[in-house]
Amino acid sequence: MSEEQTRFNALPEAELEEGKKGISIVWLLPLVAVLIGGWLVYKTLQETGPTIVISFNTAEGIEENKTKVKYLDVQVGVVQSVDIKEDGTGVLLTIEMVPEAKPWMTKNIKFWVVRPRIGAGGVSGIGTLLSGAYIGVDLAEKGEFKRDHVGLEAPPNVFSNTPGSRYRLKSPDLGSLSQGSPVLFRQINVGEVTKHQLADDHSYVEIEIFIHAPHNQYVRKGTRFWNASGVDVELSTQGLKVNTGSMTSILAGGIAFETPREAEVGEPAPAGTQFTLFEDREASEQREITITVPYLLHFTDSVRGLSVGAPVEYRGIRLGTVKEIGFHPDAENGNTFIAVKMDLEPQRIPFYPDETMPPDAGKADRMEIWVERGLRARLQTGNLLTGQLFVELDIVEDAAPAEITYFEGTPVFPTVSGKLEALTDSVARILSKLEKLPIEEIGSNLEQATAGASRLVNNAELKRTLTSLDSALARLDSLLVIMDGKAGTLMTAVTQASQDTQHLVESLDAAASGSGPLGGQLVRTLEELQAAIRSIRNMADYLERHPEALLKGKSAR
Repeated sequence: MSEEQTRFNALPEAELEEGKKGISIVWLLPLVAVLIGGWLVYKTLQETGPTIVISFNTAEGIEENKTKVKYLDVQVGVVQSVDIKEDGTGVLLTIEMVPEAKPWMTKNIKFWVVRPRIGAGGVSGIGTLLSGAYIGVDLAEKGEFKRDHVGLEAPPNVFSNTPGSRYRLKSPDLGSLSQGSPVLFRQINVGEVTKHQLADDHSYVEIEIFIHAPHNQYVRKGTRFWNASGVDVELSTQGLKVNTGSMTSILAGGIAFETPREAEVGEPAPAGTQFTLFEDREASEQREITITVPYLLHFTDSVRGLSVGAPVEYRGIRLGTVKEIGFHPDAENGNTFIAVKMDLEPQRIPFYPDETMPPDAGKADRMEIWVERGLRARLQTGNLLTGQLFVELDIVEDAAPAEITYFEGTPVFPTVSGKLEALTDSVARILSKLEKLPIEEIGSNLEQATAGASRLVNNAELKRTLTSLDSALARLDSLLVIMDGKAGTLMTAVTQASQDTQHLVESLDAAASGSGPLGGQLVRTLEELQAAIRSIRNMADYLERHPEALLKGKSAR
């Protein structure tokens, strides 16, 4: 055994005193530290709001730990970090909200960046020119917490707490409407367009509008909405029409609405009701067309000026619409003809209400009666200025017999030439007759007559005669001047001669009367002459009976 081992074994052993066991005070310090740390963590968690992530297309004007989130101009959060999306299509903003905002962080909450903007609704965000951009928020109803959100590129026109109602409009196209375009009621701005999007099948545009209270109570199920955007200039068969709305709608587009008197009864339309957006006010006042009856029209006239949408009228009353214009093959003649498809719309007839519309209204078998009476279709000029045409249905006197035929299952309505085409044919016939006239012979005769007239006008003898006539007229004019100077004396002499003549006539009348000497002598002479005439007549009668008396003399009896 070594020396060191010997010394180690020689050391005295400690004796342990058995006593009561317990926790050393040394272990209390770590425990207190853990409790304090836990309390601090809990307090920190309680004072720290939820963290959300918002995606935007750009981070223009956004700064980390500086850009604020505000609601009603009160700070409710701050941007902690700005990161680019993995696909590079935008940015992600990590935002720490205040604890009280957590119940509002639902799927319906809206975020947008407040910047200076000029839009249809006016100018907004001017204050950010000095304070810098910030993120606006529109709180919706409380609900389930959502961490990821998609920010709006433009601020909403209507906040969630604004009293009013939202409605949906169905339109074939958007036109000049945009987000923020006004909604007008009797030319008063009562709402705006909040958003627009294509329908799921892309067949129409769905427009969402918001109407502020209390004006939303004027929207009923029968309310009609129409596009009142800008200045509507229409040059049609009816002439030139110019429709304008308010100045705001002229600049930014707009929608107007009105409820017909018969539709004012009943409760207001519930929020979310869908309406049709008509092209203009005139279209909104027409009855909604749900029943159409197609017909084909085969024309030999030119259809230049006829367009799709042109009216089909009967003596000024619209009964339908032109739907298609094209060619159809003519198998019998091996060529093509112009075909116009029209839709007759029975609901346009005022005395045909929808609920009593017969199922076979407007069918071909019903039109056969009118065709037998002479009903025909023809093209008419609706506007001489534009040359636009429309289809007219009218009774044509002495119309050739016709009937409704069918082309590929569609009834073909009989047609006649339009009045303008008939006038053109008349002019063509007149021109044809003019071509048959001996124009050259007439021109030659006219040329000869003109030459003869020229010779007559330039004849020297005629010129001398005209000169003599001119001299005679000059002398006559001088004589008239002299007579005008001596008119007084001449008139006195003429008056005296007239009086003398009257005295002479009176004297002759007195002398020639039965009581006058000349008259009595004349009467006696006439009586003797009458007696001599009777004697001569008697002698002539005797000689006629006894011609021998000229030789023998008158025999004595």
